[in-house]
Parts: sequence; structure tokens; C-alpha cells
Amino acid sequence: MKMKPENLLPKMLPGTVCRQMVRCGKPWCKCARGELHGPYYYHFARVGRKLTKRYLKPDEVEQIRAACLARRVEERARRAQSRETRQFIRDMNARLRDVLKQLDSLTGD
Repeated sequence: MKMKPENLLPKMLPGTVCRQMVRCGKPWCKCARGELHGPYYYHFARVGRKLTKRYLKPDEVEQIRAACLARRVEERARRAQSRETRQFIRDMNARLRDVLKQLDSLTGD
């Protein structure tokens, strides 16, 4: 007998969780008059250039939402770190130019 791991969902996921009301398409249904079914929850994410939509079971919603939020937080932190690194490199290049100018003025070139 195989044991299934309890937590099969990833810790970080691209995309977002959206709540939607849906129309079933039956002409006699209440949704044809505007009373839509739902809410249902979907995970939207881009795969390449294509937007994908996947239905979420009610017990998956919070876990997927947390994984998407963790991904966004991680991305923000990575972008902030990248900005800081680029600024550090610009500052070091400016200092190096200053030092090189001082050396040129000392040597008389």
C-alpha cells in the first residue's frame, strides 16, 4: 500500500487566485436571467504567452492563494535586491572613475 504525501501543492506558484460567478448555459436556468452560479475559485497563470485557468476545489483555495502570495513576495524581494545591486555597481563605477582621475592628475598624464 502506497502512502500519499499530505501536501502535494507547491510552496510557491506563479499566478493568482480569482473568484468568479459562472453561467451554465442552460436556457431555463436562473443564470440565464442573471443570477449566476458560484462563487467558484480559479487559479490563473501564464504558461509561455498563454493564460491558463484551472478550477480550484474549495479545500485548495487558501493553500494555492498562499503559494501565489509567497511567489509574489519572493519576486518583489528579488527585484529589490537586484535594484540595490545595480545601484551598488553604479556607485562603485563612479568611485573608480574618481580614483582614476586622481591618479591621472598625480602622474601628470
